[in-house]
Amino acid sequence: MRRRALLAAGGCLLAGCAGPREHPAAPDAPDPPVPARTDAELLLAERGRALAAGDVGAAGAVCAPGTPDARARLHRADTAAVAAGLLSWAVDVEDVAGGRVSGRLRVRVAGEGREVAGRLHAGLVPRGGGYALALPDGTSTPQPWDLGEVDAREVPGGVVLLVRPPGPPAAVAELAEEVAGEVAGDLPGAAARVAAAWGGAPPGTAVVVVPTTALLARLAALGPARAAVLDAVAVGEDSPLADGAPAGVRVVLAAERFTRLTRTGRTATLTHELVHAAVRASATARPAADGARPVPRWLAEGYADHVARQGIDVPAALLAAPLLEAVAAGADPVVPADTDFDATGQGLQVAYAAAWTLVTSAARVAGTGAVTALHRSLATAPGHGGAAAVPRAQRLDAACRATLGTGWAEVERTWRADVTGGLVGWGS
Repeated sequence: MRRRALLAAGGCLLAGCAGPREHPAAPDAPDPPVPARTDAELLLAERGRALAAGDVGAAGAVCAPGTPDARARLHRADTAAVAAGLLSWAVDVEDVAGGRVSGRLRVRVAGEGREVAGRLHAGLVPRGGGYALALPDGTSTPQPWDLGEVDAREVPGGVVLLVRPPGPPAAVAELAEEVAGEVAGDLPGAAARVAAAWGGAPPGTAVVVVPTTALLARLAALGPARAAVLDAVAVGEDSPLADGAPAGVRVVLAAERFTRLTRTGRTATLTHELVHAAVRASATARPAADGARPVPRWLAEGYADHVARQGIDVPAALLAAPLLEAVAAGADPVVPADTDFDATGQGLQVAYAAAWTLVTSAARVAGTGAVTALHRSLATAPGHGGAAAVPRAQRLDAACRATLGTGWAEVERTWRADVTGGLVGWGS
């Protein structure tokens, strides 16, 4: 037996076998097809229809299973969106590359007059000869329902969305409940005051979101330090919708900070943010090629404070205290730059005080209606009747002459004299 084995081996060698017999290589598996733009658009449209119809199961079926935790989070968010009164969810696809889709997300809830725009990014995963969406994606613009359960309260002035994150401390949850209830009562009157100043009927379409400060940071895409100094902020991508008018904004109030304000301060803060929402609803001017805003931030913030503080029985010197203290210490009154409103601490307080006094100084001379006309002129595109398309400094000067009856230099001189004089005679 041993000899036969050796002969068998030798026979192989004598036959000239160079090694093991080579077998034909198996054909490579075909590469999965590259997702096309239409694949992404169909998936997103299907998910949007399901969410608008309140069909959470169908909305989730468009998405890849993912991990059990991701699946559960997506289901919770979709359920909360439906409970919040979601009316529309749509994506304008801008790019499909590398197995991912990105675009502008447009969302609207019951009681909201305009869709609010944000960003959506999602993976495209092969499934059953087609594709599925890989959601959720942490780089997309978060919505209130992504952060917890949402209680929607419609009132004549719009709707209040109370966000309850999973497991918040009891004290924080109670604060949020208190703020949401108070805002629901104040919203109709605040919306009417804004409409009286800016023009038009009370909008009845404002959405006010009440989360914790930590959630405000996520909704507004702000760092913790910046979010910690804000009582409220207006959020939403500044872009036109299909009808050419701007997308909407939502007012977000930080529950913990909001309750530290006086009752008067809370009303003024809500009104201030509603002014921003009303202005945005009719603004058509776009930033210049160099990125400069069509409306200087001192005018946008100062006008919002001017409207919010009208009729408030608080001395003007107290409202402008940070600025007056800085001037008393030797500083010159300086018109705030746009970037000054991104500061924190005392610098931010001085910027807001300067903006409010500057707008109010102009209104004391020419009237609130004239200042409103100035703001509206700069917020309106030249082709729609706004100020001419020239560099911002020239545009501001021309708009001042047309609405206030005097040039920008005189407006600034009057304001400086008012501030250095301690706002004597301004009253409350």
